[in-house]
Amino acid sequence: MLRRLLSFGVRSYVGGPAKSWVFTSGLALLMGIISKATSKTEVIDLSNTKPGDRILIEHLDITHKQQIKGQKRTKKSDKVLLKDAKRQKKAAKKLARRS
Repeated sequence: MLRRLLSFGVRSYVGGPAKSWVFTSGLALLMGIISKATSKTEVIDLSNTKPGDRILIEHLDITHKQQIKGQKRTKKSDKVLLKDAKRQKKAAKKLARRS
């Protein structure tokens, strides 16, 4: 009897105005499970360690995105310096020809 009452309650709840919430919650739960299963995880190779060895894990103060931006910035400044050096060399040649 309790089983029938419970199944009737669930059926009427899902069939009512809360149907979208049930399906949305189920879909969100499924997406969470899938994303956790397929997400990238850090793999630390501990095959050469022995019991009693100390493992030091360092944390960087700079993010990967900030590192890439810094590298791009230095590359761009190097290009500008190289271009400026070429321009000065060309101007010196032109001045030397005139003299």
